[in-house]
Amino acid sequence: MEAPRHTRPLLDERTLRVVLLAIGAFHVLLGGWQFLAPGSFFEHVGRYGAENTHYVGDVASFTLAFGIAILLAAGRPSWRAPLLTLGAIWYGLHAINHLFDIDENEISNARGAVDTILIGLGAGVLAWLAAVSDRLSRR
Repeated sequence: MEAPRHTRPLLDERTLRVVLLAIGAFHVLLGGWQFLAPGSFFEHVGRYGAENTHYVGDVASFTLAFGIAILLAAGRPSWRAPLLTLGAIWYGLHAINHLFDIDENEISNARGAVDTILIGLGAGVLAWLAAVSDRLSRR
């Protein structure tokens, strides 16, 4: 009988920490842009429907909160899987919302489709990272 092979995980603890820091920083920067310059964010990214800087600020509040939480989770392994799962759910629901509004992107319908696909891929990546985090925490 052949001895079991020990395969190295795709992401080790150190790499996962770096990935979480990058994801957290991305969301803090994105949320900061939304919060500090909502008109600019709407003009360059969020061109769906009428401009409403108050709602862009509302989105900024949970984008920033998620980014800060993920930055904290980089050093707190027990936080990782739950927060990444929450992010996957958020991105998944966000993608569904975009799916219904693909044709409302003022730049183009293609841009609406690309936004929807990218957000959906983000949901998948966050779900995968949640599973990796859970697996690493069980070692």
